[in-house]
Order: sequence, then C-alpha cells, then structure tokens
Amino acid sequence: MNPKISVVVCERNSEKFIEKCIASIFEQNADFELIVVDDYSTDSTKKILEKDSHNFKLIELRKHKGISRARNIGIEETKGEFIAFIDADCVAEKNWLSELLKGFDKENTVSVGGPNLTPKKAEKKEKIFGELLELISGIGSSYVKETEKITEVKHNPSCNSMYRKKTLKEIKGFNEKLLSNEDPELDFRIQKTGKEIKFNPKAIVYHHRKDSEKKIFKQAFWFGLGRMQAIKLHSGMLEWFRIAPFISITAMVLLLVYGIFNGFQLFFYFVLILFMELALISFIAMIKYKKVSLRYFTFLLSWFFGYGFGTIKGVFK
Repeated sequence: MNPKISVVVCERNSEKFIEKCIASIFEQNADFELIVVDDYSTDSTKKILEKDSHNFKLIELRKHKGISRARNIGIEETKGEFIAFIDADCVAEKNWLSELLKGFDKENTVSVGGPNLTPKKAEKKEKIFGELLELISGIGSSYVKETEKITEVKHNPSCNSMYRKKTLKEIKGFNEKLLSNEDPELDFRIQKTGKEIKFNPKAIVYHHRKDSEKKIFKQAFWFGLGRMQAIKLHSGMLEWFRIAPFISITAMVLLLVYGIFNGFQLFFYFVLILFMELALISFIAMIKYKKVSLRYFTFLLSWFFGYGFGTIKGVFK
C-alpha cells in the first residue's frame, strides 16, 4: 500500500545538517516515504547518507542539475498523494506533516506551508540574520503572518511546503530554467489556475541561516537573479520591494557616470541617503530585538547589494 505522503529532500554538500534533517523526518507522527536527491555533492554528504540507518530512497545525480531539476526528479519517484518538501538545513517539529495535512480541508486547496524559524540554539550571527530577514520580509512576504489560524496566502517557501501530487503533475513541476525563485514562480502559476495555497502556523520547521557577509551576499545574488528571471516570465510577480535594490544600484551607476561630466555631488547625496535608510532599518532591528550589533547593518548591506546585483544580471540571463 502506498503511503499518503512522500517527503522529498533535495540537497547538495549538506554534510553539516543532513543527519539531523533526516532524523527529524523519521520522528513524524504520519505515514510517509522519504526520497533524498543528492545533487552531485562533493563533500562527505554521500558517505553520511549511505551510513544512515533510516529507510529512505537515495537518488544520486551524476552531474550537478540544480534545485528545480532535482525536485522534479524527486517528484517522479514519489508514490504518495501529497508531496512535502523540506531543505537539508532544516529540522522539522514532530507534528510537521500532520499539521500540513490539516490545511487540505477542501479539494480546491492544493498546497499548504508553514513557518521556517531560526533554530533556537543557532549561533548569534545566524540569529541576527534570521531576525533581519523576519523584519524585512514582513514588508511584503505573504507567508509571514501573525496568525494562529490556517489562512490563505500567495506563497510558501519550498523549505516547508506540501502539494497535491496531482497538481504538480498538471502544471509540470518546477521551472528548470530558473536559477532560483522556482518556488514562488510555481505558486504563482498555481494561483493563476484559481487554486488555493494555505499557511498553517503550527507546521513548523527550523531553518539554519547564513552567518557571514560573504555567504549572505552570494545567497542574495542568486535570489535576485532568479527573481528577475521569474519577473520576465510573469509581470504579475513584479513587486516594488523586490526591485528596490535594482533601482537603487542602477541609479547609483547612472549618477556616477553623470558625475564624471558634471560633478559627483548628486551621487554622494544619493549614496548618503541610501546608507542612512539602511542604517535606519538596522536601528529598528536593534530596537525590536533588543540587541546592539553592527552585524544588522553589515548583513543588510550584503543582502541589499547582493540582491541588487543579482537582479541586474537577471535582466540579461
């Protein structure tokens, strides 16, 4: 008899987290199968997976395919009516799967997700970046909600989401041409069909965050690149706060060029105002989380400029 739920974990070079992720999945109070797709890891992840005593199906890709292709390969191997996704650097609470299932209260609901919180025992730098993300994502991310009830949303991140397999098949899975932002693009296509996506605040996973300016810049760059790719496919995914870094950096470059011939006064004024705005956001974070740290500002700078340069590259990618 096939399980009701198939859990898919797609990972690459996850030696630091994969054991705890798998262990948390096998503590679930639900009937499920687990499929792990290793996207050509070059660290010790493969050895860790081969030694793991839990019963799961391991798919090893012989070449790096990217997250969308890895997920689609995982989908093809599933037997369940519902497919849940979680990232390798996440740990799920014991009732994660059962809480996600509660959201499918009617046929028109085809996806349910939940919050991804910073681990309680995370390092200080991880927590600071997690707090910063919480603050800035509250501007427009529909899945960040102060609610205790299951509610309809526009998108849930794929580190914590469940879909009807039938729906994923109908819309042909994740878009493999996107380098990132494949999950909001998937949810955007789902919504265009008139189906519902829901959020259950009790379906919790704990998601590790980046902990250095370099890692944050790199992550933001790919997020920005993928977002611009998705915007080019769907104009409805264009939101002002998504392109604010793109507009700011483009304006800086234009003012810099203008300054070569007419003086750099406007350029310096613009940069000053921009940095004051970022400093204000960092100060608000310090007040909200009752913590004084320059990391709020340096992490925000890394995220802002990484995302901005990524969206610029995405215009041409």
